[in-house]
Amino acid sequence: MVSICVFLVLSGIVALHNTEHGVFGSPLSAVVTVPNVEPTHPMDNPDWVPPTGPTREKDREYWLQSGQARLRRQLEHNAQRNLKVAKNVIIFLGDGLSIPTLAATRVYMGGEELELSFEAFPHTGLAKTYCINYQVSDSSCTAAAILTGVKNNYGTIGVSGHVPLKNCPLSLEESNRLTSILKYAQEDGRSTGVVTNTRITHATPAVAYAISGARYWEDDTELPPGCVDIAAQLVHGDIGANLTVALGGGSRHFYPVGTVDRNGEPGRRTDGRNLVDEWMNDLAARELRGQFVHDRTELLAVQSEQVDRLFGLFNANHMAYRMLADQQREPSLEEMTLKALEIVQRNERGYVLIVEGGRIDHAHHDNLARLALDETLELHRTVERTMQHLGASEQDTLLLVTADHSHTFTIGGYPVRGNDILSTGDFSRFDRMPFFTLTYANGPSYSDHFYETGGRRNPEDMRDRYHDPDFTYPAAVPYEDETHGGDDVAVFAKGPWSHIFSGLYEQHVIGHGLLYAACLGPDAFERSDACHERLRGVAAEPVQAAGTLLLMMLLVVGYLQTQCS
Repeated sequence: MVSICVFLVLSGIVALHNTEHGVFGSPLSAVVTVPNVEPTHPMDNPDWVPPTGPTREKDREYWLQSGQARLRRQLEHNAQRNLKVAKNVIIFLGDGLSIPTLAATRVYMGGEELELSFEAFPHTGLAKTYCINYQVSDSSCTAAAILTGVKNNYGTIGVSGHVPLKNCPLSLEESNRLTSILKYAQEDGRSTGVVTNTRITHATPAVAYAISGARYWEDDTELPPGCVDIAAQLVHGDIGANLTVALGGGSRHFYPVGTVDRNGEPGRRTDGRNLVDEWMNDLAARELRGQFVHDRTELLAVQSEQVDRLFGLFNANHMAYRMLADQQREPSLEEMTLKALEIVQRNERGYVLIVEGGRIDHAHHDNLARLALDETLELHRTVERTMQHLGASEQDTLLLVTADHSHTFTIGGYPVRGNDILSTGDFSRFDRMPFFTLTYANGPSYSDHFYETGGRRNPEDMRDRYHDPDFTYPAAVPYEDETHGGDDVAVFAKGPWSHIFSGLYEQHVIGHGLLYAACLGPDAFERSDACHERLRGVAAEPVQAAGTLLLMMLLVVGYLQTQCS
């Protein structure tokens, strides 16, 4: 009896402690009765009225008609497969663009029923994103899968799984080096470009043109002897030196310590080299017209027909989030992409262009949900404007939109239709507080939403900050940097051979599909009939001309013989 009394007293103390922090329903609540005070869950109110959906959606005819319309569209897509050669390939990589991010962005745009520009593409698939040595991947091993067709180790750039992270000697062995789709495109005479709003030496864009034992070797500050840093490979590397367009951030890796770039940002190189000057000098020696730009005004002023190569660095670090950027100084992802297209489209042989919306990932890492959704919206606009820009050439262009990996970002609770995605959407009966629809499994925002002694902070006290770009969303586990997620990512495709990207597959299959559609890669790889016809067509013209000439000569000889006889 005494022990029971002690237990009840202790329970009361704990309940009182939690109540002081606005928390009700502790693990002891099964024994201790929590006062039934307001607020309560809306459904517990006897006068509660269920929410109602949009008027037109209440009628069954709406769903029957819209379902049949979408079915007809799907049938049309499957009946009209484009089996042409993908003369042009545009790869849009939404870094960290998880499936929940897509769904949340639709609501952020204005409605659950909306769709992003690329979600209307006729063919969709799912890709598995693990590295060969990690269940949850980083951007470098996933970019390798997409751009080289080979999965590899976490953190390595363009090398096989035989190269452990930060191993310089093994990365130098030719047998361990991977070949990017840009290399194959350059060998085929096509133009190539890389556009990103991250540092252009960052993991995803680096895989397009560099080979490195570690994604961290962006300049020479931590570089082991014998290896070449990523920035130097962009300027002098086998692929980098032949890029038609390179646009992004990261100028600090191209300028030496003690100097500043044209935006007044200091350089970090310790070898004293100014790689931008070296880039200009190299092009002059090759008699190519090169132009370097450092802000939006200069980029938009570029006359595409007057340059052979374009290089732009718009920030010392990553480019600013679009919502927070000085939009008069920094170009948008859309503007960089369209300028790149103007230049690469001049090549009649075709082009391969990689466009990364990389700051989706960074916003998620900091639990900044609104910025992540807004950056997704920027990618949506970029794809939309690209399709408008392509015009008739869209039939020869394979457009592929995918993510490298996911995040621990979720949409939860039971918010009513049309609820503000950035707000609270449901209510917990345990602690009698509302909770956010958007949450993270881990990240640096834990202390913003939980007391050190346990229990949640009340979201009602944060209501005036929900829409601030720097407002962090709840993380269940404290972590210095929110982690990636290990779930599958979506793949959206439109154009020649886009139907082969349907289904569920390993992420490296994307790389093989791109090469197949564009007739690129080693001769031993699979080839479509369209590829063979294209190759025969190129070689057939001189043969056909020679045959015609021989026939004419035989006719002349025969005529002369008859005349002489």
